[in-house]
Amino acid sequence: MKKLALVLLVVFATTSVFAGPPRFSKDLRTLAAWFEGAYDNGSQVRRDTSIAYAEAHVVRIWENLYTEAIWMYEEIIDENQLTISQRIYRFADAQEGIHEAMIYDLSDMVRYAGEYQNTRPFDELDPETDLKGLLECTVYFRKKGDKKYAGTTLGKECGYGKKNARYVVSSIDVYEDKLLRADRGMGWDEEILWGPPSESRGFEFKRQVPEIEGKSRK
Repeated sequence: MKKLALVLLVVFATTSVFAGPPRFSKDLRTLAAWFEGAYDNGSQVRRDTSIAYAEAHVVRIWENLYTEAIWMYEEIIDENQLTISQRIYRFADAQEGIHEAMIYDLSDMVRYAGEYQNTRPFDELDPETDLKGLLECTVYFRKKGDKKYAGTTLGKECGYGKKNARYVVSSIDVYEDKLLRADRGMGWDEEILWGPPSESRGFEFKRQVPEIEGKSRK
């Protein structure tokens, strides 16, 4: 009888852990909702013609996968619709007031250029087996007031797309209607080897109007 009771207790506890959808903090859900969308820096380009036009497309992926995270795919394209940056993020609550977006790499990522247009992006892949996590490139977000989530990488170990740099610093500020996005390659003397200067906020992406955002998907 005692053995049966123990078995039932284990079954009940296991069922409780896996029952229902994963729980996320309110701020993590807001951060993900604000981050998702279609953006361009057209207004920035009109102010400063030295800056190249670009679009950022951020979509959720693996929404039906049971996981304690929110997966997102970000693709940045230039004025010729050529892909210049691709990232897969795993958003999760890290600790009180801090949310993390771990960056993942895919060996043949370039093959998936334009994947944001698909109805179910990366549906044939398994994040557990097909992706390589870049822990050192995790972007950590903190809420700043009621209108902003400020995110940045920490330390000097991120080498994702570093080219000739010692390490890369990525910063992403997320608002309800815009993203500020900058990647900088840092040298051995902490000089910026590539990317926007320190006084610049990088790409200033504003959310596109619905009729532009609502493209037909493949």
